[in-house]
Amino acid sequence: MAAKRTPVVSLQPLLLGLGFALLVVISVATVYLVDRAADDLQRLTQTLHVEDEMSNLLLAVRRAESSQRGYLFTNDLDYLKEFYDAEPQAQQLLTELRTLTKANPARQTMLAEATKLIDAKFKEMSATLVLNQQGHRDEARKVVLTGAGRNITDQLRKLIDGAIQSEARLAADRRDQSQQTNRLLLYATLAGAAVIVIIGFISIMLVQRNTRDRETAQKELEATNTNLERIVEYRTADLTEANEEIQRFAYIVSHDLRSPLVNIMGFTSELEALRKDIFEQVARLSAELAALNAEAAAADAEGSIDRLGEEFDEAIRFIKTSISNMDRLINAVLKLSREGRRQFQPERVDMDRLLRAIGETVTHRAVELGARIDIDNLPEVESDRLALEQIFANLVDNALKYGRTGEPLHIEISGRIAGAQVTYEVKDNGRGIDPADHARVFELFRRAGAQDRPGEGIGLAHVRALVRRLGGSMGLSSQLGQGSTFSVTLPRRWTGGTRRTG
Repeated sequence: MAAKRTPVVSLQPLLLGLGFALLVVISVATVYLVDRAADDLQRLTQTLHVEDEMSNLLLAVRRAESSQRGYLFTNDLDYLKEFYDAEPQAQQLLTELRTLTKANPARQTMLAEATKLIDAKFKEMSATLVLNQQGHRDEARKVVLTGAGRNITDQLRKLIDGAIQSEARLAADRRDQSQQTNRLLLYATLAGAAVIVIIGFISIMLVQRNTRDRETAQKELEATNTNLERIVEYRTADLTEANEEIQRFAYIVSHDLRSPLVNIMGFTSELEALRKDIFEQVARLSAELAALNAEAAAADAEGSIDRLGEEFDEAIRFIKTSISNMDRLINAVLKLSREGRRQFQPERVDMDRLLRAIGETVTHRAVELGARIDIDNLPEVESDRLALEQIFANLVDNALKYGRTGEPLHIEISGRIAGAQVTYEVKDNGRGIDPADHARVFELFRRAGAQDRPGEGIGLAHVRALVRRLGGSMGLSSQLGQGSTFSVTLPRRWTGGTRRTG
C-alpha cells in the first residue's frame, strides 16, 4: 500500500511559519551582535586613546625636563618656551585621562599618584630655573646633580609604563572580544543565509510535487523567490558591513602604532638640535683652553670632542634606522588593512645585506644581553623582500629573547643551496624547546615553555604562513637546554605560486 502524501497546502503554512520564526530569531541576533560589535569597538578605541594620552603625558614631562636642562646648560631663554608650554599640557592630559578612566578606580588612583609626582617634578624644575635667573647658576646645577628630579622622573616613568602595560592587556582582551563578536556576527549571517536557502529549496520541492494546483504553486514560488532575494540582499549587506568593521579595526590599530613612532622621531630631532648647542659650547671651551697656551690639553679635548661626536652620530643613525624599519612595517600593515591580502613581488634579494641590516637594528639589545651574532656568506634568492625581512627579523628576535641565564648567547645564521632550493638556518644556544612542543610553537596564539618573556604567540605562526606563501617550508630542531635551530627552505626563484608544505 502506497504511503499517503501530505498535501502541499497543509505543509506550506507550517514551513513559512517556521521560516519566519527562524528569520526573526536570526534578525534579532544580528541586531544584537551588530550593537555589541559597535560597543566593543568603542571600548577598544577608548583603551587605545588612554594608552596614547599616557604616552603623551610622559613625553610632555620629558620635554619639559629637556628644556630645563638645555636652559641651564646654555642659558638660552629660547629653551624656556617649551618648558612653560609643557606644564599646562600635562595638566590638560591629566584632566582628559581622569575623564576617560572615571569608571576605573584603579586608574584613578594611579592618576592621583601621577599628579603628585608631576607637581613635584615641575616644582623642582621651576626652582632651578628661578635660581639660574637670579644668577645662582652653580646652585641651580647642584640641585639638578642631587638626582632628586631624576628619581621623580623614574618613579613617574615606572608608574605610567605599568599603566600603559595594563591598558595594553585590556586592549588585547577587548580586541579578542571584538573579534569574537565579529565572528559570531558572521556565523549568524551565514546561518541565516543557509536557513533561507534550505527553506527555499524545500518550498520548491513541495511546489513541484503538486501537479494539480500548478498555477497556484507557481505564483507561490515566485512570491517566495522574491522574498528570498530580498532577505539575501539584507543579509549580504550585513555581512559586508561586518567585513568593513574588521577592516576599520585593523586600520585603527595600525594608525595608533604611529603615535609612539612620531614621538620618537620628534625626540630624535630634539637630540640633534641639542647636539649642535652642546658641541658649540665644548668647542668654545676648547678654543679658550688653547688661548691659555694649553695646546696639548686642547688637542686632547678636540680628540675627545671628535670621538664623542662620532658616537653621538652613530647612536642617532641607529635610532633613525630602527624608526625607518618600524615605519616601513607599519605602512605595510596599513596597506594590508586597505587592500586586504598583499600581493608578493618577487625580486633579487641580497640576503647578506638583508640579515646584516636586521643585525644592526638589534645591536643595542644584543650588547645589553652580551650576545654575539655571526652571519655567514648567504646565497641570494629571488623572492619578496618585505616577507623575508619579517621572517628573519622574527627569528632573530626570538633567539635574542629566549637565551639561557648565565650562558653567553651566540646566534649563527648560515645558508646553503640544494638544487632549485636554498635553505637558511638560524641557530642559537638558548634555552631550547621541548620536542613535545615543536608543533605547538607554530600554532597561532600558542606558546611553549615558561611564559616569562613578553609576546602574543603570533610570531612563529605568522612566519610559517609567510614561508608557505613563498612556496617554502620550515623546520625546527631543538632540545631543552641545548638551543634551537630554525630552518627556512625556499625556492631559489619564486614566481608567485604557493606550494603547501610542512
